[in-house]
Amino acid sequence: MLAFAYYLLKVTVCSGLLFCYYFFILRNKRFHQYNRFYLLFILVFSWLIPLVRVRFWNETIQNEQVPIKLLTVVATSDAFVEESIKSSATWTIDQALFFLFVLISTGFLTWLLTGLIKIARLVMSNPKESWNSITFVFTNAKGSPFSFFRYIFWNRNIDTETNEGKHILQHELTHVNEKHSIDKLFINALLIVGWPNPFFWLIRKELNMIHEFIADSKAIDNGDASAFAAMLLRSTYPGHNFSLTNSFFHSPIKRRLIMLTSSKKSQLLLPETDNDITTDLLCSHIFRI
Repeated sequence: MLAFAYYLLKVTVCSGLLFCYYFFILRNKRFHQYNRFYLLFILVFSWLIPLVRVRFWNETIQNEQVPIKLLTVVATSDAFVEESIKSSATWTIDQALFFLFVLISTGFLTWLLTGLIKIARLVMSNPKESWNSITFVFTNAKGSPFSFFRYIFWNRNIDTETNEGKHILQHELTHVNEKHSIDKLFINALLIVGWPNPFFWLIRKELNMIHEFIADSKAIDNGDASAFAAMLLRSTYPGHNFSLTNSFFHSPIKRRLIMLTSSKKSQLLLPETDNDITTDLLCSHIFRI
């Protein structure tokens, strides 16, 4: 267990170094898709870097070619630490740490499965309508509207004939089309094992915000960003959140407002394009009052 704990420590160091670059250089910049995939890259690459070992030249071996592997951030003292673990660790400590780790990981697994079960119950217990491989679930659940994979859980109290309703609909369609639910499910599954890493929690928070930035920017592609920002301020935020879903009413709201109002489009009201026509057709086909 102590050897695995040392591996998790190296993963934490690697993810911390990569996240610092994001935090000081990339955070709050407008290339949201790049930031999204960079954060996902951190989640994968930080697990792989500590597995790379470096073989140094052995001066006692002559006339032989010794392979030298480059690319490492940590792990130059693996052999020393492993020997120290073997000589000093006791079974009692090892078993206690292992039990604690498994207990907490089981808790996160249970939380993840509970969230999936709640979403499945919403799908089964509410009326549905399908359109172009997207299933709309009509509900009054707290936190709606929100999306999960190809499902959009639409709040019955939101009128899609209004400009606000169309903006919200486009926002949720963007979450579906960009497959943001895959990101959420991936990082929450990763936290079952990587929960001791504080940078993974920060990455999850930032990834959620980037999802909102992407969806917000798409929702105002053909409209007034300042009006959309005002709508967010007028909204009442429900207390319930499934965490695995992409909710329109997502807080914190301050960064979303700053990102919206800093856009050059906030000063313009652009004419309608094909995306507006598509949204209008969707509203007339799906939402029958």
